[in-house]
Amino acid sequence: MPGSWKIMFTIALISASSVHLDSARAASTLQLSNPDGGEVRALVIGIDDYQHVRKLKGATADARDIDSSLRTMSVRDVTALINDRAERSNVLREISALVERTKTNDIVFLSIAGHGAQEPERIKGSQPDGMEDVFLLPGFEATPTGSQQRILGSEFNHFIKQFELRGAKVIFVADTCHGGGMVRDIDPRAAAMSFRQIPSYTLLVDELKPVSDQGDPRSELDLDHTAFLAAVDRNTKAPEVRVPGIDGLRGALSYAVARAVEGNADADHDGKVTLKEFFANIRQVVYQLSDQRQNVVTMTSPNRSPDVDVAFGLTRGVTLIQGPIEGPQPSAPKSVASKSVASLSPASASLEAGGIAPIPLPGPKPQIVGQVSPPIRLAALDGKTSYFPSPKSRDSTFQTVTPTDNPDLIWDPVSHDVIAWGDVIAYGVDPVDLPTVIDRTAAIRTLKGIATQSPQVMRVSPDDRLQHNDQTVNIDLSEVEGRAVVLFNVSGDGTIQMLYPIGSDASPVRSANLRLPLRVREPFGAEQIVAVTSLQRMVDFEKALQQLNLRRTSGQVIKSLERYMPADARVGSVGFFSVP
Repeated sequence: MPGSWKIMFTIALISASSVHLDSARAASTLQLSNPDGGEVRALVIGIDDYQHVRKLKGATADARDIDSSLRTMSVRDVTALINDRAERSNVLREISALVERTKTNDIVFLSIAGHGAQEPERIKGSQPDGMEDVFLLPGFEATPTGSQQRILGSEFNHFIKQFELRGAKVIFVADTCHGGGMVRDIDPRAAAMSFRQIPSYTLLVDELKPVSDQGDPRSELDLDHTAFLAAVDRNTKAPEVRVPGIDGLRGALSYAVARAVEGNADADHDGKVTLKEFFANIRQVVYQLSDQRQNVVTMTSPNRSPDVDVAFGLTRGVTLIQGPIEGPQPSAPKSVASKSVASLSPASASLEAGGIAPIPLPGPKPQIVGQVSPPIRLAALDGKTSYFPSPKSRDSTFQTVTPTDNPDLIWDPVSHDVIAWGDVIAYGVDPVDLPTVIDRTAAIRTLKGIATQSPQVMRVSPDDRLQHNDQTVNIDLSEVEGRAVVLFNVSGDGTIQMLYPIGSDASPVRSANLRLPLRVREPFGAEQIVAVTSLQRMVDFEKALQQLNLRRTSGQVIKSLERYMPADARVGSVGFFSVP
């Protein structure tokens, strides 16, 4: 993760006590379990190396990550099909074998990361728009032979039904996209983004012989015990994203699923992850990692209740650790109860720095560890490096690269705009002021890393499009009743702006939802709104933010979080982008 401070946000899972087994030491570790008593099984597919269409960059890492997470959580029956191992006959053979192994009360994870597409539906009336989702395999191309290398959505539904007939529950994860555009336009000066979709095609000869029988469901709504997660809706592209602390690109959905099964989705720490918790955690993490370009679609079978149905359990097991463990072990985290609805109390002031202004209204400790991390990669749009002789960053380091060398920031020497991942972060930035933007980039990556671990649910409304001068943007927080809330903004040039609480603002909040309306002001660019919530008021953190208020001190915010963030903190980090 770029920046001179790398933050690890970890939940202590090792018991303070240990038990001797022979000459080894045993430690308590978190394990994924099945509350119904059956096994947990998985088939994980990831494809980057397409032979005839554009290759992807993060789908195989997605599959390996989910595979590793499940195995780490003591799931024994996991099959991973990577790149050429995911050709059609092998996929059908492995999923059929998994059906045969499945027994009553099992939980089955199915995940696929790769290219998607849409084709006219084969079962008339099965899809609202008449189009069927298709998952492309490594050898796909629009030829008679290449047409065989794909899996239809109806075929996955066929196999899911077979799992259900054997008494299993299914979680299906589709980290692909099947059509559409973007929620927010991409600045044409930005580096090309990678999407999990290919251009539309026509199969003049289709040699695919779909797997089906008369009892197959017409659509997902005809299944009984299945939960679905899709990277985006049918009209939106799914980008491959940068995840803090990880080299290369990834699918945000797969990354979020891997962290959720490791325990991050257990919001109330009761050892049972309901579908509601599972969905909410993943939606928020993806929303944050994608800079609000992705809204995950979740769906369950009609007879399942997300509020009470358990996706999976979490239990403590015993793992042998060779050799002695020195020093005290961290204790387990305290429980954080999820609560349920509220209005913002009157704001006592209207701040107008960093491009936004609040509108007055009526009426377990995660450990943060600082360490040196890779430098921010800075490029000039024309490829020259002479613009950046030696800018001094206060809290991070930087490296000059070319625009084709995966930069974190691109500076336009004509307009002096700074671009990152398709968005203009700040307009008209002189070279002498670049260090504060560099520090801001490092700080935002760090904040995103924190916010993926124990996320506070928050959203930008009315939408995630580019905002214009004098427009109102709402920041909506959910499930904050009884929690103290601190909200602040990190603007595109690194200016910190305290947003809540101010004056008589309620803390803790007295109802479940909190809305903070903001008005777009100059300077335009990126605004990153960060929420920290806790069951206890964060007086010292509030004082630290007040001292940083209206100053370009994004790196100092990280240090303040390191020092003052409470044990039960939830952190949300969402942004919006404004244009002149």
